Amino acid sequence: MDETRFYRTRQRELVLQFFSDHSGECFCAKDLIAQKLIPVGAATLYRALARLNDEGKLKKYIEASGGAYYQYNESEACHCHFHLKCLRCGALIHMDCAQMKEVQEHIAADHDFVVDSGKSILYGVCKKCR
Repeated sequence: MDETRFYRTRQRELVLQFFSDHSGECFCAKDLIAQKLIPVGAATLYRALARLNDEGKLKKYIEASGGAYYQYNESEACHCHFHLKCLRCGALIHMDCAQMKEVQEHIAADHDFVVDSGKSILYGVCKKCR
């Protein structure tokens, strides 16, 4: 999408700065609003999240429950690997692993299906929460 079409507003920059300051963490809009973590209105927040996701500045993850979570997208490399999501603390772990690349190749070769690894999340419990 043509980046010149996106407006640069103070509210958008507040949202982006919040996610940049909390790199590696995931947040849903509902929690951001309820906890007043970013000083913007609800409608403005939803618009900013959608635009920043469209721009590739934030990554959007859809939970099994259907809720959307957002995380700062530090690099395009995040689109090339699987993720692990802790069901207790919400940590999102980037999984750069040769074995998962083999699984992805197996699925493509043996099942004629291409997995979008950047949107693939395996849910469980992290070491800290066990």
